[in-house]
Amino acid sequence: MRVKFLLASAALLFLFFGAQAQAEKFTIGFQPYDTISYQVIVNAELGLWKKYMPQGTELEFTPALQGSIVANNMLAGKAVAGYMSVMPATILASKDEQAEIKIAASLGMSEGTRCSLVLVRKDAPQFKNAEELARWLDGKSIAAPKGSASDQYLRRFFNKYNVKPKEYLNQSIEVIATNFRIGKLDAASAWEPTVSRIADNVGEGYVRIAADGSAADNYDLGILVLRHDFIKNQPAAAKGYIRSELEAQRYLLEPANQKNVIEMVAKYATGIDKSVLWYSIYGQVPVDRQNPVREWKSFYFNKLERENIAAVAPFLYSEKVIDKPKLKDWVVDDSIAREVFKEAGYTPVDEQATLGYIKGAKPEASPFK
Repeated sequence: MRVKFLLASAALLFLFFGAQAQAEKFTIGFQPYDTISYQVIVNAELGLWKKYMPQGTELEFTPALQGSIVANNMLAGKAVAGYMSVMPATILASKDEQAEIKIAASLGMSEGTRCSLVLVRKDAPQFKNAEELARWLDGKSIAAPKGSASDQYLRRFFNKYNVKPKEYLNQSIEVIATNFRIGKLDAASAWEPTVSRIADNVGEGYVRIAADGSAADNYDLGILVLRHDFIKNQPAAAKGYIRSELEAQRYLLEPANQKNVIEMVAKYATGIDKSVLWYSIYGQVPVDRQNPVREWKSFYFNKLERENIAAVAPFLYSEKVIDKPKLKDWVVDDSIAREVFKEAGYTPVDEQATLGYIKGAKPEASPFK
């Protein structure tokens, strides 16, 4: 009997320590000062991933100030998934000799109302159209974080309207905000929530939004990227995480959850008023847009998302940012996203937005007064 007891105890210990040995810890890279990462904050705060990833899995959510930083961490094997705009995602995926990266799901898309925005100093003239704005930009000091979606937008804007700035500076969003405050910048492009923080809609009033993405036919697209070796070696974990991302997007889209979302985001995007954080994703920007839709959540890639992704690599190649005009065919792969969407039983709301829309509201609609 004692032998049986010892054998049974040994078996239990083996199962326990075996399970402990199989427990995996993964790092998710995101940008707390970017609206495309608000849903990962929801995921982290509500622990949605715990419902769908294998038992024993541990996640560490690591913040960064720019998508290129998240990309570098993924190249170095320090993160298995990352949240970024389509431009840094494309740059990352072009480096397949360093690491194979898959563009796996959509985080949301807009007609250039998140990071495809031209900001001008508060005393700039009122411009009747984009051409008039472009001529004013000639000879001016302009900045953007290079390698970001905002950089992509300004490059497109410069090309379309033949803008020749005095200098085009590589500055972080914090430096851009500071330089506008002290009068050292004429114009820039940045992303939310920094835009709302320093603009005259609900923020400090140092800048005015003079154009959005429609001025240069530039959409904003957020991308969830995953390392291919993570998908290959940990398929259940990869699928489970993408499933939790779907749940987080649905939570963010529900109007009744807006206040809760911003309360969670405020824990990470410190130093920014909650009314600004709310406006950065749920407000109408620019305030005079005819189309009130702020963004839509597609989750997987429909025609518009695929066209947007396909157009970025040739553009970056022509600008000598990457060394190849086209990504490998296997890079854009939303098969897991489509699978979990189907298994979840959701019905697309239309051909463009599979989950739903965020319609921008006026400042007075904010739950934070």
